[in-house]
Amino acid sequence: MKKEEILEKARAERSDEMETFIQDRSMFWIILAMFVCLVVFSYTRLERNMPVEDYSATLAIAAAVGNIYRFIKIKHRRYIILGIIFGAAGVLWAVMYFCKYFGV
Repeated sequence: MKKEEILEKARAERSDEMETFIQDRSMFWIILAMFVCLVVFSYTRLERNMPVEDYSATLAIAAAVGNIYRFIKIKHRRYIILGIIFGAAGVLWAVMYFCKYFGV
């Protein structure tokens, strides 16, 4: 490929590395904010002997989906491992929550 063809192809993609970086970094802050909320809300629910597994399941499943998506796009093995771990934890917490909810 000639230099001009490569530049034209790059322009046609309309992919901005800075925008991609910012989107990725924003996901980090979203997960961090969710984690802080999870800790605060879980603490207040634990004080009243209420279940907290639903919050934990929500955060774990969100982290699992994010890591699995990254694995699909980037193919780094650590993302699939993290996705599986978070997914398993999320499913476990969801099952625990529903068992308590339905009195099983």
